[in-house]
Amino acid sequence: MENQKKHLARRSWMVVNYLALLLMNLLFYVVHHLRDVSHLVDFFGLFALLVVGLTFIRVHKRTGLWKLTHSSVDALDEREVQLTHMALSRSYAWFTVICLAIVLLHAVLARMIPGVDLSITVPLSASLIYLAHTLPASVLAWTQAEVPGEQKEGAGEQA
Repeated sequence: MENQKKHLARRSWMVVNYLALLLMNLLFYVVHHLRDVSHLVDFFGLFALLVVGLTFIRVHKRTGLWKLTHSSVDALDEREVQLTHMALSRSYAWFTVICLAIVLLHAVLARMIPGVDLSITVPLSASLIYLAHTLPASVLAWTQAEVPGEQKEGAGEQA
């Protein structure tokens, strides 16, 4: 029962993390096109970035998923190697689809809406790098009820 609660919590925080990342990118595009609302939108964009950072700590650092997916193969046992291999395979397949969808969306919208500049922005590029590094851990957070190295409640709260 406790593992199910942790699993649901990891999934929920992961969804919040990626929704905040998406919101941040959308707000930066709004600022790019509607300069008169930039201060208000900048505030919410920076707030979304803060949410991304805080939920990153909650999902990836405190659970040990970041360390697991960024460890050398020599430092992992056989089960951990299999888990990370599965996570890497799935996450890079998803990453490819996400990148392709972004490129196609830019191409289609640029032709459909004349005069709108849909350039690849610095926040979008940074977000794609972030995705490349966090998707493997997110696959594990989503698929595994128990993750190796996850800290117990109350232990290691200073992540």
